[in-house]
Amino acid sequence: MSLLLDRVVDVYRLRKDVTNANKESYTLYTPLSPTAMNWQPGTTEDSVVAGGVFGQAYVGFTTVSGILEGDKLITRVTNEVMIVRGKQNWMSPDNLPHIELLLTEFETSE
Repeated sequence: MSLLLDRVVDVYRLRKDVTNANKESYTLYTPLSPTAMNWQPGTTEDSVVAGGVFGQAYVGFTTVSGILEGDKLITRVTNEVMIVRGKQNWMSPDNLPHIELLLTEFETSE
């Protein structure tokens, strides 16, 4: 049995701006790009509060460890953007080894 990993994403991580110590921005994190994964909407009861805003939760699966809470995931084909809100490691040899991620759609201030 194997996971259906139907998306290829690039992982972006917040980094301090080299020209302004008070600023951070997302930059491509090349050690984890590209990463194969799958995500699907959570149940209708699943919602996430982030910064006082409710949003639809998604559950993501990958076999790549190293993704952190706060990372931004952008799919290469559709340009969908998700933010990692939580992470559960299931890398046990007893089960199908994988990482489970709690994701929300990325919201811009525009």
